[in-house]
Amino acid sequence: MNINPKREGFIEDKPPLEHEPAPAPAGTKRAAPPPEIEPSPADLPPLEQDDEWPMLVVLKKPIRNNRGEEIKEVSLREPRAGDINRYGNPVRFNKEGDIVHDERKMTYMIAALSGILPPFIEEMHPRDWNTCAYKLTRFFLPDPAVW
Repeated sequence: MNINPKREGFIEDKPPLEHEPAPAPAGTKRAAPPPEIEPSPADLPPLEQDDEWPMLVVLKKPIRNNRGEEIKEVSLREPRAGDINRYGNPVRFNKEGDIVHDERKMTYMIAALSGILPPFIEEMHPRDWNTCAYKLTRFFLPDPAVW
């Protein structure tokens, strides 16, 4: 009866070189450094938490509200699924996996969440519109934990 285990491959039995550590005796465990594993998206800390509602966006250039008053900040309420049903999802992924804003849908979404009519939102400075859009973006994307 052969009690020696068969060895497969092209490894030859040879004594270790002087600069190599000797192999650990059978049955003992050698401490190895733990492997480096990238954290999953679910383990990552959440990005900027702006979950305090209403969300305030300070404008670089004032706009007029529905009463004709000049305002220097826009207050946005929390979006709901009904808003997506009415105005459409303003954020999507393109073929390359980049996040893209649908400008028309986002304009209507900002108007709905702020209570300011769309023609006044269209008068916003582009930087102010983009600030509102990017602050809202993460609420229209799936949870990264499910990716």
